[in-house]
This record gives sequence, structure tokens and C-alpha cells, in this order.
Amino acid sequence: MNRSVSDSGQPDSPASPRPRTARLAIPAAAQRVQVQACGDAWVMVDWGTHVKANTAARALAARLRESPEAFAIEVVAGVRTLALRLATGAAFEHRAKHRAEAISWLAQIAPKALDWEAPAGREVVFPACYDSSMAPDLEEVAAATGLTSAEVVQLHSARPYTAEVVGFMPGFAYLGGLDPRLKLDRRTVPRPRVPEGGIAIAGLQSAIYPSPTAGGWHLIGRCPLRLFDPGRSPPALMTEGDTIRFEAIDKAEFERLWAQR
Repeated sequence: MNRSVSDSGQPDSPASPRPRTARLAIPAAAQRVQVQACGDAWVMVDWGTHVKANTAARALAARLRESPEAFAIEVVAGVRTLALRLATGAAFEHRAKHRAEAISWLAQIAPKALDWEAPAGREVVFPACYDSSMAPDLEEVAAATGLTSAEVVQLHSARPYTAEVVGFMPGFAYLGGLDPRLKLDRRTVPRPRVPEGGIAIAGLQSAIYPSPTAGGWHLIGRCPLRLFDPGRSPPALMTEGDTIRFEAIDKAEFERLWAQR
């Protein structure tokens, strides 16, 4: 079940009365980690702005998937958070018991996860066409960052990225690791339609849009591959923890690869 950071903490809505939200702040050596209940059925861990927050989230998620705890039935890693869905029963006492167990366990484990390594994913190389006809925001990005368009392309394609979160839409991955020199806020006015394969940047992340949709990131290129195909196994080309690289191609190569889809 893919979820983005913004929707990973949506709680269920059982008919029984909702208990008071519990919040627990755990002091760590160099970072405050927060664990809190989110409604009746979820518990959230937040590592804040720690540099290893996403690694901790993915590592702890992997630990819970490999060795599930009795109180959990689902776990979703975010950019800096982890959402745990409780194994809730019909009785209020059952839900309260699992919630207390989860908060206590996570309060002990979550700070330690900052020292863990997340499982390594695959290395995937995506062809990227930075031709001006497919990069409507490239010149604006260059002007805003004080770089040339060629330097923007070089910086974007030179670094490896990590698929920190898979969500928002099928096949969409939030790719962490953008060069800080390319850091920009999202567009003031989102586009009503971003084309399939659009390569975009915002903040310290990059992404490839798997299908046409509205979007507020800066478009600097386009990928000719089909990122998500429900008839393929696996259907998505990127999964959580993968290392992603971009390889620059020209417009002719883009059209050749697009025709082979």
C-alpha cells in the first residue's frame, strides 16, 4: 500500500468513543524523537530534521515488516516519519492496550533506529531528456539559482538519489539527494497538467511523474520510460530504498525510446 508523507497518517474512524490523543517526547543524544497516537488506529513516529530521519524510518519499517509486533498490522515509512497501523479489535480496551504497547515500544526503539542502516534497494538508471521542448522550467530554474541551464542539467544528472517514499500516485517516488544548489520552493501556481514522464525538482527532492496530473514542482526534463504498468511484475520501476540515477539523452533518443514503450 503506497502512501505519501502527507497522507500516511490517516486514521480509521471507528464508531466507538475516541480517547484523548497521547503524545510522548523522547530525549535522544542529539535529536528529539516524538511518538504520538493519531486517532484510534495509528501511531506516528517523527524524527524531525535529523539528517538520518528517512534512513531511520525505512530501517524501522523494514524491521517491523520482517518481524511484526503483535500490536501492528501495517507500517508506512515517510520522509522523516513512520506511521504504524494498530491491530485494533472491536473492544475499546483492546485498542487502548495495543496503542499503549505500540507507544511504549516505539519510544524505546525509534531513537535507536537513527543508528541503523536501511536495507539497500536496487540501482536504477533512468534516461532523461533535458531538451528545452521538454523542460519548460529549466531556464527559470537556472535564473533563480544563478546557474546556466547546462549547469542545472549537469548538477541534476550527476548525483545518485534515494527513493525515500513511494506514494502520491502509483509509481511516484520522492527522490532525496538533490544538489543543494538546485533547491527551490515549489511553483507559486501549480500546473493543471504535468505530462507523463515529467522530471521535476522541489526542495531537496526530484521526481518523475508516472502519469499526467496536476503538479507544482519545477519541470526540467522528461523520461521516456513507462514508470507504472499494472500488467507488469512488479508494476512500478521504483521501490522504497532504490538508488536512482539520471542519464542525459537527446530528443531523438527520447522519441526512439518512447516509441518502444
